[in-house]
Amino acid sequence: MSEAASTAPAGSARGFFRSVGSLISARVFLVLAQFIALPVIARHLAVEDFAIMAMAMSVVIFGSMLSDAGLGQSLIRSKSEDPAEWSSAFWLLVAVGCGLAALIIAISPVWAWFFDTEELIAVMAALSLIPLCQALAAAPNAEMERREQYSTIAAIQMVTTVASVGLGIGLALAGFGVWALVAQQVALAAVRLAGVALLTRFRPRFYFSLGLLGEHLRFARDAIAVSGITAIQNQSTVIVIGRLLGEGPLGLFAMNQRFVNLPKSGLAGPVSSVVYVRMAKARDEPARVVDIYVAAIRLLSHVMFPVVAVIAAAGPAVFTVVLSEKWRDVATIFAFSVPGMMFEAVTIMCLSALFRAMGRTELLLRFIAEGAVLRILIVLPAAFISLEAVAVSLTIWGVVFVLRGWVYAGRCVALDLGRCLGAVAVPAAVGAAFAALHMLLLSSIEVGNLEEMAIAAIGAPLAVAVAALLNHRMIRHDITRFRA
Repeated sequence: MSEAASTAPAGSARGFFRSVGSLISARVFLVLAQFIALPVIARHLAVEDFAIMAMAMSVVIFGSMLSDAGLGQSLIRSKSEDPAEWSSAFWLLVAVGCGLAALIIAISPVWAWFFDTEELIAVMAALSLIPLCQALAAAPNAEMERREQYSTIAAIQMVTTVASVGLGIGLALAGFGVWALVAQQVALAAVRLAGVALLTRFRPRFYFSLGLLGEHLRFARDAIAVSGITAIQNQSTVIVIGRLLGEGPLGLFAMNQRFVNLPKSGLAGPVSSVVYVRMAKARDEPARVVDIYVAAIRLLSHVMFPVVAVIAAAGPAVFTVVLSEKWRDVATIFAFSVPGMMFEAVTIMCLSALFRAMGRTELLLRFIAEGAVLRILIVLPAAFISLEAVAVSLTIWGVVFVLRGWVYAGRCVALDLGRCLGAVAVPAAVGAAFAALHMLLLSSIEVGNLEEMAIAAIGAPLAVAVAALLNHRMIRHDITRFRA
């Protein structure tokens, strides 16, 4: 690594929001691009194409979550920037990425047999490039995050978005079916790798010493287990639906997950990345770490809860207009699953950052493992009933999972459940009220799908404004929490 690489700049409230703003701007760009691309792709692909992609990604996502082996986040926490240490981590990650790619290829025939879908073999072979690219990008990306170069990272993400979305649309229009989705995902990883490699100050040396990675490997041990269990937790639902309910319901569920994940990846993800860096710097002050966590989930919930609630209320119109009539049934799945999924998105990503920043990854591991078992126990019986029952079970799981997470966090910091619930109560209540008002209004007047979407477009920002007005003092106070 270049000697010019210095420690991250001192934090400030302005710096925090500028960092978050850079990442969010890139994610918002991605969300908007997805909204432009998804209707085109959804109209030119069959529901079964999305099902095949979901089947393949259930393994590939497992590899992606293991691709940085926990070393990327550990390097961010490192007090030194020893080139030998960082180079050793990089070469270990190269080996991990190659191993994951080979494992995905080896598993593909078994996966094709399990789902009775031969096309999975070729699809998974192509997608095996994703964890390899992510592993190669982990150390360079960690160097950039350590210097809080979020504007540069955001620029890379925007270029990546344009390339991947453009490729996906082009192949969909050309009639390539599921391969449009495959190419889009591979391009996301490959173009991002190229950008990070070009703009990072980190340059690996031809040096490797396992002894230099002792502390990182201890951190990574639990991080790898957490990532693996999280992948099982998330993808078990896909596997159960595909096996018990078939390709049609799985395709609808896969589309639902794409919409559920938009606010999670577009807002909660960037916030948690920056929050983690701030928590890591404040790890010797547990009370301040708690303050950062509560402030983060309050700010997130005031944006996410009201908007998503109104969208769920207008779901049939939204999914019909945006995707086409064949996707209308996704609205019911979305409405039933999104309350729990949003509760989890707002709280758990920042909670994971808290565990890692405090060096208590063993607690995070136990918590995630417990959540994975709980999810399987709740979702599996529901899958024997219907897809709608699975959606309801996910909301039940999300609420229980979050409450249990707060209990676990209380074992390493003084996290009060009442304070956490208070942080999300107002926006949740306002979102529910505006969703009810939307449905009440639509029950009294007859409007078309476009008119209903226009009503929702007015109601969503209005709900955010009302929630912010009701809680403006706490929000203003939360902003000060991000001062150094």
